[in-house]
Amino acid sequence: QMRTTHKVSVWPVGLVGGRRYERPVVENGKVVGWYTGWRADRPFAIDMAGFAVSLQVILSHPKAVFKRRGSQPGMQESDFLKQITTVEELEPKANNCTKVLVWHTRTEKVNLANEPKYHLDTVNIEV
Repeated sequence: QMRTTHKVSVWPVGLVGGRRYERPVVENGKVVGWYTGWRADRPFAIDMAGFAVSLQVILSHPKAVFKRRGSQPGMQESDFLKQITTVEELEPKANNCTKVLVWHTRTEKVNLANEPKYHLDTVNIEV
């Protein structure tokens, strides 16, 4: 699905942020918010594994940088994406962000410390 990205596309990511999944919340084909376990107030409350950027966008924003240093913890994605797009321009993939096709994996035990006790999302996603 990344291949059809025109500018910047987004999708859910499994096993991230201390939850079973995090995802963009989509209404009428547009991203309107974020289902996340950590800092939902971020401009782009998304994991690095949850978006793709068209090469044409990268080439048309030569000063856009992904900072290894200089961003607050957890703000690298937002700091980068703010340079190249807006939330309104995001292209939801994975069936309007209702399917987990990407997992954030590590070689350690999964941490679900931020998983709510009761299902709070508006859709039922199998992880």
